[in-house]
Amino acid sequence: MRKLSISALILCLILGTAVVAMAKETTHSAKGTVSAVDQTANTLTVKGKKGDETFNLSATTKITENGKAITLADVKTGDSAQVWYTEKAGKNDASKVVVHAMKAKTTKPAAKPGKTR
Repeated sequence: MRKLSISALILCLILGTAVVAMAKETTHSAKGTVSAVDQTANTLTVKGKKGDETFNLSATTKITENGKAITLADVKTGDSAQVWYTEKAGKNDASKVVVHAMKAKTTKPAAKPGKTR
């Protein structure tokens, strides 16, 4: 009976540890303006409420714009982005990035000369 109780206690400890480990891999999200894109390091830096945050991208990271898949090369500084990521060993590993390209500035037409009030 004593062996059964000890085995049950050890099992509970193992399961409890596993639950804590799984909880640490919670997905977070960040939203802001793209301040840097590094294709060599496969990183994307977004300036949001917490300041600049850098995210590591992998081959499995999904990057989309207007519902269509794009690559890191298509992302430009100034674009708006939302990133879903997990924290692992002090690094932010992105699983999904949704980009909204910055809108082109429109210029107002110049006033016609000769018409004054």
